[in-house]
Amino acid sequence: MHLKVIAEGDFLVKNRRGFSLLEIIMATVLLSLIITGLASVFISGKKLILHTQFRMTGGELGKYFLDPLQLQVRQDQWGTSGFSTGSLPGQSVVMADRPYTATYTVNRNDPLANITRVKVTISWPPP
Repeated sequence: MHLKVIAEGDFLVKNRRGFSLLEIIMATVLLSLIITGLASVFISGKKLILHTQFRMTGGELGKYFLDPLQLQVRQDQWGTSGFSTGSLPGQSVVMADRPYTATYTVNRNDPLANITRVKVTISWPPP
């Protein structure tokens, strides 16, 4: 390697190769684009995890509130058990320091086929 020394006044200037300002700016822009892309991937992943967690919680709560209804369903007592068209009294439960309230809506779609649909709506206060 050949090093060239040029004398300018009282200073010695060595002819070294280094990064130019343009190269530094381009590297900074490229690095910021990569970091922005990774940040958006992590934010999207977090939203997906929260959405899945809410769906799982909703499914578990629905199962929790609908399971007691299955115990009361008997063909010989269906008309006298209070399950007619309209709504049923709600139930409440506290899980993880948050109260959940279920409201039931009963709808007979086809009285000839003896099909009744029970819909549970679960509500809770915002965090």
